[in-house]
Amino acid sequence: MRRIAGAAALGLVAGFLGGLFGIGGGLVMVPGLVLWMGMDQHRAHGTSVAAIVGAATASVIPFAARGEVDWMSAVWILCGSMAGAYTGARLVSRIPAVWLARAFVTLTVVAAIRMGMEP
Repeated sequence: MRRIAGAAALGLVAGFLGGLFGIGGGLVMVPGLVLWMGMDQHRAHGTSVAAIVGAATASVIPFAARGEVDWMSAVWILCGSMAGAYTGARLVSRIPAVWLARAFVTLTVVAAIRMGMEP
């Protein structure tokens, strides 16, 4: 029961941040699953990806209702992201967990720095 409550709380936080900032799946869920839920790195990535499907579907509804989705761009981004995600998911098992975690942190820090430099 405790694990279910922890997973639900993590999902709530990740979903809220995903809807608010467009983040949550990887940035919140993966560290939460590893550090809070005790999941290994590879399983956390897979679990996060599975949960993103529902969260993304739910969060697009308010944006679409307000006309804030460029559907043509979204379709092309979807095509590219599906191909990239499939390829990345196939290759991730070849990367040791420690290097996967380090790459994740590096990418997150670089993205934060770039975003912080925007006017």
